Amino acid sequence: MNGSSRTFWPLVAAVGLGVSFVGYCVYFDRKRRSAPDFPEKLKAKRKKQQQRGGGSSSSHSDLDTSNPEDMRRYFLEQIQQGEDCLSRGDLDNGVDHLAKAVAVCSQPQNLMALFQQTLPPELFQEIIMRLPRIAQSVHGSASSSALGSAILTEPDLE
Repeated sequence: MNGSSRTFWPLVAAVGLGVSFVGYCVYFDRKRRSAPDFPEKLKAKRKKQQQRGGGSSSSHSDLDTSNPEDMRRYFLEQIQQGEDCLSRGDLDNGVDHLAKAVAVCSQPQNLMALFQQTLPPELFQEIIMRLPRIAQSVHGSASSSALGSAILTEPDLE
């Protein structure tokens, strides 16, 4: 009985802490949602997020290809938006975002190898098919093979 009580009471304490934490979360979520200005704040936050997300995905005319920090930010945004779209089931936009990320990456072969291992074959093929068009639109008249000197270097991605 002594051996089982040594494992029983820490288990009870852990469960009690878990229940307390969930109760804490529920309490403050209810308090936040019952605030009088919650709906207005939520609408403003969603509108701001939609404007920010829509502006960067619909046009890349504000992308400064001579600024490595802008290219790095753009690369990370495209990867994140691509993952978000794919997780929501929006495959078309997800593929576009991932192709844009490949177009600005300094090591596109490595990124494509990663995509080949992690994505379904049909999505990977779709990225390959869209890449020339997207690379041309991202880099203007530059070809997809000569992506310019302002493209990310691998240490910048870490």
